[in-house]
Amino acid sequence: MRVEELALPVEAKRVLLEHGYSELFPPQREAVRAGLLEGRSIVVASPTGSGKSLIALLAALRVLGEPGEGCRVVYAAPLRSLVYERAGEWRSILEKLGRRVAVSTGDYDRVEPWLGEADAVMVTYEKLDSLLRHGAGLLAEVCVFIVDEIHYVGDARRGPVLETVIARLMAMNDGMQVVALSATISNAGEIAAWLGARLVESSWRPVRLREGVFNNYVVEWSDGEETRVEKRTRNPTLDAALDAVAGGGQALIFVNSRRKAVELAEKLAAAAASNGEVRRLLDPGGAAEPYVEELRGRHEHRELNEKLARLLGMGVGFHHAGLASYQRDVVEKAFRARVLRVLVATPTLAAGVNLPARRVVVDTLYRFRSGRGSEPIKVSEYKQLAGRAGRPGLDPVGEAVIIARTWEQAWEALVGYVKGEPEPIVSKLVSEAALRSQVLAVVSSLGVATVSEVASVFERTLYAVQVGPPFEEVDRITWVLDEYGFVSRVGDVVEATETGRRVAELYIDPLTGYRMLRGLEALRAERPPIERLLFLSLWSPDATRIRPPRGLHLALEMEAEQLLEDLGFKPYEEVGEADIAVAAEALYTADMLLDWVMEKPEDAILAKYGIDPGDLRAVVETTNWLVYSMAQLARITGHPAATYLDKLTVMVKHGVQEELVELVKLPGIGRVRARRLYEAGYRNPGDLAGLSPEQLASLLRGLGEERARQALVEAQRTATKRETASQAGAQRKRQRSILDYLGG
Repeated sequence: MRVEELALPVEAKRVLLEHGYSELFPPQREAVRAGLLEGRSIVVASPTGSGKSLIALLAALRVLGEPGEGCRVVYAAPLRSLVYERAGEWRSILEKLGRRVAVSTGDYDRVEPWLGEADAVMVTYEKLDSLLRHGAGLLAEVCVFIVDEIHYVGDARRGPVLETVIARLMAMNDGMQVVALSATISNAGEIAAWLGARLVESSWRPVRLREGVFNNYVVEWSDGEETRVEKRTRNPTLDAALDAVAGGGQALIFVNSRRKAVELAEKLAAAAASNGEVRRLLDPGGAAEPYVEELRGRHEHRELNEKLARLLGMGVGFHHAGLASYQRDVVEKAFRARVLRVLVATPTLAAGVNLPARRVVVDTLYRFRSGRGSEPIKVSEYKQLAGRAGRPGLDPVGEAVIIARTWEQAWEALVGYVKGEPEPIVSKLVSEAALRSQVLAVVSSLGVATVSEVASVFERTLYAVQVGPPFEEVDRITWVLDEYGFVSRVGDVVEATETGRRVAELYIDPLTGYRMLRGLEALRAERPPIERLLFLSLWSPDATRIRPPRGLHLALEMEAEQLLEDLGFKPYEEVGEADIAVAAEALYTADMLLDWVMEKPEDAILAKYGIDPGDLRAVVETTNWLVYSMAQLARITGHPAATYLDKLTVMVKHGVQEELVELVKLPGIGRVRARRLYEAGYRNPGDLAGLSPEQLASLLRGLGEERARQALVEAQRTATKRETASQAGAQRKRQRSILDYLGG
């Protein structure tokens, strides 16, 4: 089936052809035959690289394929990287057809105005949930809803969000076409039945996948063939990777920890330094220079950048969530350009960007789970890793190899994983945290409702299909929310309170909001201690924290017990041991954030706490949102610290002390430049009024005249706004004085 034959507008087909789409892959043809272009809902379960992205685009083009009126398309994915990757593809096509594409993956407390003007809205699951909570009118106009990575419905953390969002959107838009995509679904028929969709299942891949198990330097493939691997480094995982490189391919090694990723990459580089054959296989020559220079040209993270640069220069790299975003970007670009012959990564890479290699080497089938020790990964997770094998147009076959250390491990890997079936997707909706959040969101949107009416919203969830409507669970949770003060329940009738509605809009766990409000009651001052405010933000189910060294745990727990008591919580009565352990982590993380806010150099903070740049960024981003949420709750309850919390939000976001809050809001002026301006005598945006862009760029080397011009425009706007507010305040004061005089 060719693109010209599709039942799409002529202009849409012309643009597709311009972008190189001509012949449909088998799964794409099956989707069309299943009614994709007739508005039928479909579930597509097919391997990575089989063309699911085009299936999603075709569904969008069915309603947006020509200029003029049309309904709205929403695309949702679990990760920002996926949303932005897909948005780039869609923009290049839809904008040529006069259609607008809008992306939003953050800021859960507003509906961006440009989203309502877009024909295609591309979001993360959480942002879509946030839009529902804010009553975004644009969602009532959705006629095509595309859910990428539908298997995330079975994820303990994100599954309940996705499941409820799907159920609410289907209830809101009767007849809406749902297009759900995944590479790993064993109970795809059940998922299709839930969505009222037709099922398209395919095992077709553009590059054939070959799976096998490596043991004692022999790879036993699932088809019965064997391949002997040469001992080049005497490390089985590295030698399995180098075997693919020797054949002209690239290798992607998946390990179970960041430490192991760095360690294996260093071992491979050391082998290259001492072994001429390994060095020859990996050597990228001068092709690595642009990537090496990009890393060495950065002023921050010098030690980590130097390590990455040295490895990249030898054709080796590592990739994990602890890297800063620019570092991950450099590594990914170098791998795509084939500068890197071997990349060692944690499984987070498999869930994100599309980065295939000829051979995927799975170092171990076990993962360390906090509090549970080492346990085997799911078959579905292995299949996701294996799906990265094979680059279309470059590799004759993709290879996935599991490393086994014993014959028992080899048998388990072959039977349980290579020949195993992915686990069925099971709803995780009725976890305590998930129901707290989703029930409050539903009650807030309904206004006044009975418990039965609230529970009925969940009748269209997968949980209702697999278990039955969760009436008893919803009933119980409404009483919990009543105790928190977020809903008022009288008999079977529930209504969200003003504070409850705000908690739902802020997209925080109701338990987070409850703890914040309780803690703030004990801190009734205009400027409570920063440490305690940070602790309240971090002692939360929503927070990202760092783990303290083992030797500090006991002392931190004792300190946490006392602090909780000071804040009005009763240790071991209403606060259990697990929450006290979390409070200890919150205290330790608050110490790190205090260093950040006190403007300690980032590299010094990373060294002091033994963390990576990505860890600090994750803590800063989530805590910034939580402090913002606390400021909003303080304002709605009339707490005297509301204004100070507004400032603390900026301080946490940028890592600055209070006096730099206004300066750091200017575009291009980060924490270091703001401090430089302050010490040069420019204490607020108004002080910059007399400077030219050239002078500001000269004062802040590296800023550039264009960014300096933008900063000065914003500084002038801020100064004018402040002056207007000051004049209005003075006018009100004069009027009050006159009224007081006349009244006297």
